[in-house]
Amino acid sequence: MNISALASQDNQASRQLVSPKTQLGKDDFLQLLTKQLQYQDPLNPMDNTQFISQMAQFSSLEQLQNMNQSLGNKDTAADQLQTAFLRSQAASLVGKKVEVATTEAVYDGVHNTSLFYQLSPGASQARLQILDANNRLVRDFELSTRQTFGKVKWNGKSSEGVAVPTGAYRVVIAAQDANGKPILGGEVFKGLKVEAVRYQGQEPMLWAEEQQFSLSDLRGITEE
Repeated sequence: MNISALASQDNQASRQLVSPKTQLGKDDFLQLLTKQLQYQDPLNPMDNTQFISQMAQFSSLEQLQNMNQSLGNKDTAADQLQTAFLRSQAASLVGKKVEVATTEAVYDGVHNTSLFYQLSPGASQARLQILDANNRLVRDFELSTRQTFGKVKWNGKSSEGVAVPTGAYRVVIAAQDANGKPILGGEVFKGLKVEAVRYQGQEPMLWAEEQQFSLSDLRGITEE
């Protein structure tokens, strides 16, 4: 038997197996190993060390492919689990009152307007100010800087005790540090009752008082 001719056939077969692909899979590797054993020179067969080495490579390749497939499945499962958790969390908020950031205070002419706030670190003095459409001061409240979170109730009256027109007013927090230097005052929240949940992609959207916001927009959850 012409060993060189067989080796040539083996090389051609190997090129045919590899050329259509850019990467070899475990099935391709096994076929190549089988061909190599089938056409090896009987007078100079593959030694045990070489054979064991190639089998170890095959085993490693199979483990890596199985690992990649397993990780891919885990990523999909993790995404599905996260989506289910977010949807469940959002659904549990229906009918409850939550806090979202705002820059306005709405007075309806009847009820007090509740405003929640969070002061920035380093504030030594702070005031919550309510301004009209012309940026004129309507009412201001001195805030305690001993606590980070707080609540203010506005009865719809100006600093002079005069009832103001109904509508939306701008609200800001003016703050100073210990040296009297102006700093960012913090953030104001308003309470909204969650009426519904809409599922858009992976992240659910909450609806309240004709407004839409996500779970990441929430600043807190309050009692009814």
